[in-house]
Amino acid sequence: MLQHIRLLIFDLDYVVFDCSALKLRALRQSLMPFSDQIPQNLRLPDETDAGEAFREYGFRWLQFLEIGLDEETLSQFQGAYAVQEKRLIEAGVGRIFPGLQEFFDSCRRRDVMLALGAEARRDYLLAVSDRHGMDGLFDVSLCTEEFGVGSAGEMLEEIMHHAGVNPSETLVLGTRSAYFDAAHALDVMTIGCGWGLRHPQDSAGADLEAITVSHVCAAVEQADQLATDYLP
Repeated sequence: MLQHIRLLIFDLDYVVFDCSALKLRALRQSLMPFSDQIPQNLRLPDETDAGEAFREYGFRWLQFLEIGLDEETLSQFQGAYAVQEKRLIEAGVGRIFPGLQEFFDSCRRRDVMLALGAEARRDYLLAVSDRHGMDGLFDVSLCTEEFGVGSAGEMLEEIMHHAGVNPSETLVLGTRSAYFDAAHALDVMTIGCGWGLRHPQDSAGADLEAITVSHVCAAVEQADQLATDYLP
């Protein structure tokens, strides 16, 4: 039984949802119609590039890829990507990371609430949630697109309000420095999750770290001990 922590807020991509294969396949398929407009000497982005772009720019990562397209063509490419991504999600590409279901079940037994605070578009969150049955896993699911630019903080505040908990009773789990910064601005502790990205060094901005799913329970218990010892 945790003594202090009552709510865990998870980001979606690279934390709950293993999206690497999805992003890579959608990227490759959506780039094909524009192959003649991409410089021949340009290395096309791969799975690692997609992950690093998401970590840096969030769900708007596509518009920051350096693929040699002008603004109008880049917009067309983004539209093509969204179509491919939706089709692949519906086909079942991607998965909930192995081991998380068991962790979620253990949280339920400890009366800890679970929330999804996704750095994502609303349509993406709904598509992934519907395809992988996430509605039954989380007490509340929100995404940053619903709150506008620079909105992670507002989203986290709304989730805590919905759950009826204080910042000291909350933990945020993610991969992005901006996500951790938003949580810290609200005096919420954070755990950097390393199992979804190939180079999880960005989790250095978090208070605690869980390199694999098997480490997350210990990290949550450590955070609970810190909250019990130092917070009112």
